[in-house]
Amino acid sequence: MKHKIILIALVLILLSTAIVNAEQRKSKVLAALMSLAVPGTGELYAKNTASGLASLAAETLLWLGYYSFREQAKWAENDYKKYAEAYSGTHLTDAEDDYYTMLQDYYSSTEYNNYVYLYARNGLYYGNWTQDEYDQFLDTYLYIGNAAWDWGSTDVWYRYGELRREKNKYLIISKFTVAGMLVNRIVSMIKAVYSVHKYNKGITEENTLSVNCGYDYMKQRFTLSLEKRF
Repeated sequence: MKHKIILIALVLILLSTAIVNAEQRKSKVLAALMSLAVPGTGELYAKNTASGLASLAAETLLWLGYYSFREQAKWAENDYKKYAEAYSGTHLTDAEDDYYTMLQDYYSSTEYNNYVYLYARNGLYYGNWTQDEYDQFLDTYLYIGNAAWDWGSTDVWYRYGELRREKNKYLIISKFTVAGMLVNRIVSMIKAVYSVHKYNKGITEENTLSVNCGYDYMKQRFTLSLEKRF
């Protein structure tokens, strides 16, 4: 009886040792979350080094592109502000973006102000505005004094519009890089989950642990064997 207990204890020790020394299975959820946070890390976690480095490189290039296009948008904005100061007659050096939009939409402040006067008169005569409301509206929306402008030439005005569109172009491209980051994360997550699947499957196939039990009729005794394939 005693030798049977010793045999069972030995088998349990061998089983425990084999399980501890076997490679651990990896989590698909963890791999996906890692790739969602930083593309490529989930694949590296699943031992797919080449794919992980490729995803990391793509993410790095996308971030570099994003900051580069945002910086070029700032340069383009600085260019059209200096251009407006030099050629439109305005004396404002750093106004709100709405002001620079007006400079693009209207050839002169006189043209814009005429629309403001027309709207205000309609409010006064047909919209039951008071004189104070009329005056307050004009004070708020008229561009006069240092804010007045006149391009003087349609070619100069059109050139300003081109500079404004240049900024918008870089901003749009930067948004595409953000979309690229999202796509890169989705692709990396898919590859990470698949890599974990292959990794775990490899562990199952290569590190198979089995216990075989039988009866030896010649020796009239039971046999127990432990088999581990590497």
